[in-house]
Amino acid sequence: MSVDQPDPGNRQALVTVRIFIIAGLALIVSAVAAIWFAMPAPGTSHVLVSPSGNASIDLSEQCTPMGCQRITIADIAQPDGTHRRSGCLPQRAETTPLFATVSARWSAAEDSVTVDFTPAAGQPGTMTIVLADCILPAGQ
Repeated sequence: MSVDQPDPGNRQALVTVRIFIIAGLALIVSAVAAIWFAMPAPGTSHVLVSPSGNASIDLSEQCTPMGCQRITIADIAQPDGTHRRSGCLPQRAETTPLFATVSARWSAAEDSVTVDFTPAAGQPGTMTIVLADCILPAGQ
């Protein structure tokens, strides 16, 4: 008596191609969503260069629902052609974004800059940054 064996090419797979594709897409979407929500909220960064080009201020802010972190970096060209970068003390303590748009008015000696800013929501404001007060270590 002979027992008929099913053709190995006609066996049904436990995981069909359709289920494999759906599971793969779900995994990819989950990974992208996890990365998206792990990224911080968009921030702003504005570089304000003096008329001579020998000094600049980089205003950056990163805001989350917990508040805003602002960083101001001064970059000053030295006589030997190198640049000295130093952090400035925090200028503002508001917990909402301020720097939607900014403009700069440099002093004649380019040793200070008055920054006019307009937040996305709220009243415009002004702050003055004295470059000599920028004494915090900053990355080179």
